[in-house]
Amino acid sequence: MSRVLILNENPLERENMREILSKGLPKPEVAAASSTRQALELLGEGGTALFIVDVPWFDLEYCDMIASAKELAPDVPILVTSTGKRGDVVANVWRLGVQDYLLKPYRPTWLVAAAEVMMQWNAKPAVEWEKEHRERFLKQAGEYMQAFRYKKCINTTKDYLDSLYKETDDIDVIRLSVVSFAEGLSRLGSALGASAQLKLSPVLERFRLRFDQQGRKHDVFLVLEKMWGIIFDAIDEDRCYAVSDEQRVLNYVDRNVKEGIGLDEAAEYANMSSSYFSKFFKRITGTNFITYMMDGKISAAKDMLTDTDMPVINIAYELSYSETNYFGKAFKKKVGLTPTEYREQHQHIRGPALAEGAASR
Repeated sequence: MSRVLILNENPLERENMREILSKGLPKPEVAAASSTRQALELLGEGGTALFIVDVPWFDLEYCDMIASAKELAPDVPILVTSTGKRGDVVANVWRLGVQDYLLKPYRPTWLVAAAEVMMQWNAKPAVEWEKEHRERFLKQAGEYMQAFRYKKCINTTKDYLDSLYKETDDIDVIRLSVVSFAEGLSRLGSALGASAQLKLSPVLERFRLRFDQQGRKHDVFLVLEKMWGIIFDAIDEDRCYAVSDEQRVLNYVDRNVKEGIGLDEAAEYANMSSSYFSKFFKRITGTNFITYMMDGKISAAKDMLTDTDMPVINIAYELSYSETNYFGKAFKKKVGLTPTEYREQHQHIRGPALAEGAASR
C-alpha cells in the first residue's frame, strides 16, 4: 500500500483536497484524518508515501505533531498547506525540517504537482546512486561559497548537471535530482539569514511546480544560477563577511558577463579609476578585462548552442551583442567555427524520455 495521508480539520477543505488528489494522481489512494491524533495513528500503520498537513497556525500542538510524524515515519515527506504569512510559514517549515509548503489559496494543479514530485522520493530506490553523487557536488559548492568564489560555484553546478544528464535520460530521475539539488542550494543559502531564505524559497517553490523546466538542462541551470545570484547578493550586502577586494570584484564581473558590462562600469564598482582598475584586473586574473569578458561570453554561448535550440541571433542578444554578425565573427575567431557549425558538431540529442516527458506536461 502506498497512499497519501491528509490532515485537515476543516471537513469541506479535507474533502476537497481528497477529491483533487484522487482525480489528479495516477494511482490514488487518499486517506484523510480530522485530528492530529488520528493522523499519527494512520501514519503509524505504515504504507504512507506522502503526508499533507494543513496548518492554520504554527502553535505548539501542530509543531509537536509534525515533530512526532517525522520521528514516527522519518522517510515520509511532509507537505504543509497554510493561510499564514510567507515569512512565518517559511521560518517554521525550515525549523521543523518539512520538505515543502503551499500557501493558500493555491490552484488544484499546484497541489497535484507538488504531491507527484514528493512521492517520487519514496517511489525511486534506483536514485540512491545519484544521491551520493549529488551530495558531493553540493559539498564542493558549499566550500566554494564559504570562500566567496562565485565562478567556482557556477562551474561546480554546471559540472553536476553535465554529469547527471550524461548518466541518465530517465526524466523522473532527472526531475527528482535537479529539484533536490535546488533544495541543497536553498539550505546553503539559509545559513546567510532569513532575508536570503525568503528570497530563495519562492524560486524553489516555482521550480518544483515547473515540470517543463526540469527536463531541460539549460532551463535548470538558469534557475540554479538565479539562486546563486540571491546567495551572493546576500554575501555582498552583508559587509560582515570577510570577502577580499579582489574576490568581490571578480564576483561582480563574473556575475555580469552576459550583461556586457564595460571597463568603466567595473572600475566604478571597484571605486577605482579605469586605468588603475585595468592594471588591477590584469594582476589578479593574468589577463586583460576585455579578453576576460570575451572568454566568459564565448563560454556561455557554447552552453546555449549545445543545450538549447535558441536561434543564434537570440543567443547574441542574450549576451548583449547588438549585432549578430559581430557575435559570429568573435565566436569564430575564438573557437575556429561559426556558432552554427559549433552547434552542429556539439549539440546533444535529447533522449526520448526527456522529449516525451516535456511534451506530456
